This record gives sequence, C-alpha cells and structure tokens, in this order.
Amino acid sequence: MLRGVRRRWRGRREEPLACFTVRVLAVSPYPEEPEDESYTPTLLVESAPDPGDPALGPGQVAVGALLFVAWAQRRLGTAELPLRLRAVLPRLRHAVEVGAVGPERYAAHRATQHERYFHQREAATYAVELRRDEDGLYVAVTTRVAKGRWTPEAAVLQAATMAPYEALLRLAAPEQRALLAWLERAVARWLDGHAPDFPVADWDPAAPLAPPGEV
Repeated sequence: MLRGVRRRWRGRREEPLACFTVRVLAVSPYPEEPEDESYTPTLLVESAPDPGDPALGPGQVAVGALLFVAWAQRRLGTAELPLRLRAVLPRLRHAVEVGAVGPERYAAHRATQHERYFHQREAATYAVELRRDEDGLYVAVTTRVAKGRWTPEAAVLQAATMAPYEALLRLAAPEQRALLAWLERAVARWLDGHAPDFPVADWDPAAPLAPPGEV
C-alpha cells in the first residue's frame, strides 16, 4: 500500500513514458434492447491511439498492455482473469501464426466490431500511463465506470481479457509472439499462486519486446 502511494506521488512529478486508453463499450445485437431485467449488454473493448500513432511505439504498446493486465489481476484478485486468458491464448497464437492480426487488419476489425451491434455506449474507460520509478516500470490507471447493467468487476475483466488482442492489432509478428510468450508465462504463474514476475526494472519501452529468456 505505501509503495503504491509513493509511486503515485513520485510518478506525477515527471511526464509519463506513454499514455493509452482502454475503452469498454456496452453494445446490443438487437435493434431494440430487451427490457427484461436479466438482460445484460455485450461488452466490447477498443483502445486508442490507433496503430501507427507516433505517440505510442511498439515497445510501449506491448509492455503497457502486459502491465495493464497485471494491474487488472491485482485488482480482481481471483483466478477468473487467468482462466479466461488461458482459454483465449491458443486462438490468439493461431491468429498471429496465420497473420490474422496486425496493423493491416485493424481497420477491418474495428469496422466489423461496430457494424454488428447497436446502441453503443461507453461502459468504462481506463486511462493508462506507463511510468518508471526506482523499482522499474509500472502503470498508473485512472478508471471511470458508467452506470448500467454491468459491474465495475465485469468491465475491468473484459478490458483485461481483450487488451492483449488490442495490442496485437498494433504490433509486428516478432513483438506479437513475445507478448504472447510473456502472457502465457504470467497466466501459468498466476494459476500457481505466484506473481507474474515481469522484469520491469530492465525493460526499455522504446525497444522491441523480447521473449522470456532473452531479456
């Protein structure tokens, strides 16, 4: 707790190394949303800035996404997020291997994401700043959750589940594979009851992300 407070005060003295936003959108596949109290809208995730924006380099995208997922896991404190990630990782790895994700796929993905649903509205926003202190890199996250048929826990769970995919849409194949390798390692450690053990003191967010064992 005290270390977190110290980080916040020290981190604010300097500009962050990078900033990005993860947005959770509440959408419906129905032209008219059901009035049934049990109905819950679908939660989609998108992030900004768009691929190729010079304000956010590939190393910052990859490291920031991993640290955002770690932040979410600390906040949730259950096995639900690691189990979700373990389930989607094989599909993400397959998408990388066949070239189905990357900056060239971003526009088509975003268009499809918006065309399939109605009533898009913001459920939650996570403004993420990548910062550094004497212990290494960390993220400072400003959270805003709107009122609706979702909970803050559901919103952050969906944001963290989809944040790696949003990062893959901005990365080239080598950085994509490195991100997935680190995520697989973190998931295994979380499910064994350990911290993800990211080498945050040594990472250079301006450089390409290297796989575990090459840092």
